[in-house]
Amino acid sequence: MKKIMRDPVGNLDRYNQFVMETLHTERIITTYIPESLEQEVWFKLQTIGTYRNLILHQYGIGDAVEVIQQEIVARLPIMVTNSEFVRINGTDNNRNFYAVEDERRGDTAFTALALLLLPQSDHVDLFRELLAPDGRRQSYLMDVLIKAFVPDHAIQQKYKADKNAAIWMEPVLRIVASAPEERAEGLERHMKNWCRILRPWGCKPDLEPRSAKDRIFCDFAFEVALVVCAYDIDDRTFCDHPYYPRDLVEYYRAHLRYTRDAWRAEGVGAGVAVSAPPPKKKADLTKTKRKGIARWIELVCDGNIDVTESVLEVIGKPRKLERIDALMEALGEENQAIHADIKDDETTLHQAGELAEQRDVGEFDGPSGPPFGPARCSAGLLAFAHWLQPRGYCLVDLDNDDDAWHAVVVKTEYHAELIELSNRLKIRARAPDAVYHG
Repeated sequence: MKKIMRDPVGNLDRYNQFVMETLHTERIITTYIPESLEQEVWFKLQTIGTYRNLILHQYGIGDAVEVIQQEIVARLPIMVTNSEFVRINGTDNNRNFYAVEDERRGDTAFTALALLLLPQSDHVDLFRELLAPDGRRQSYLMDVLIKAFVPDHAIQQKYKADKNAAIWMEPVLRIVASAPEERAEGLERHMKNWCRILRPWGCKPDLEPRSAKDRIFCDFAFEVALVVCAYDIDDRTFCDHPYYPRDLVEYYRAHLRYTRDAWRAEGVGAGVAVSAPPPKKKADLTKTKRKGIARWIELVCDGNIDVTESVLEVIGKPRKLERIDALMEALGEENQAIHADIKDDETTLHQAGELAEQRDVGEFDGPSGPPFGPARCSAGLLAFAHWLQPRGYCLVDLDNDDDAWHAVVVKTEYHAELIELSNRLKIRARAPDAVYHG
């Protein structure tokens, strides 16, 4: 039977090449005789990561769920043995480099594939051995979700913040923490935003289908599938989303929910109260005492105290900024500015969407193209400027005399103050209508 790719814009030749290369890598790292303990640790880590990548891409390429299940069952004992070896013999820096508690997307994917497919409780117990208790911890979200399938899995009192993962973890965590009757609607809204949220990880759903030109993006809303299965949530309003792993959910419900996981009552999930992420600390912009560049940054960060301090730590408090490279890079790292190559329409419009999301004024997608490149950037930025106006914000373009787009967003009531500060700081601010045209 012919495979049907799950990756909606995946290229079959690219996937086949990836699988062949991964199998070749597996043969090398599993047959090579290491010359030192450090090298053996490294090879065992590589084996764990290689197995996970292979299984994930087998899902993306369209292998049957049952085939993937068999792969996980067959490879899990080796992964656990290697993980234990690394915990005992590895250094503090590398012992959990590929451990499941890492918060990267690939680890979340493998966690979901394992918990939603492993056929027996003994397999789940074996999977748990990958959750290294002596190293870096899971995120709060993933610990809560794992606990729904492994009831004695521990929830920690404190978790280290992961700024990079927060963009996709926090919305899901808020939904889990919400009232049960609100979760289905919350996940529906989240799935509408999923592709935009995952753009930093390579999600480009507007690519020409089966494009051979772009790199592989083999990722799906695995964390959403875990939530749906853990809390028995009705997914009918979003199950047709191309990046929602619907078949995993259907398999789990048909084969595991009322057999392997019959111990869990309907709708209770982890069985613990879940705390929503705290709201971002915002300064009252009418009362703060910041001046100069600190005030300028505070305004374009919409009063976000933590972000303002983070940017100031990077750039200090210069009295003028005729070049804004470091400033824009620092703001861009915090999702507080448009800072992209003049030809990079994907990044430019993604950043515009992030600025809208940060200010909670709705979802901005921009023109899909054609045209692409600089013309799409210009049209999208002009559309964004006009879209912001009735929502109480202004887009301000910044001229750095280079081949890049630079822009920030400020509340309309502080627009005049920002322009005055820009003039004093030698930051060349420009009106969008004067810049973004044909």
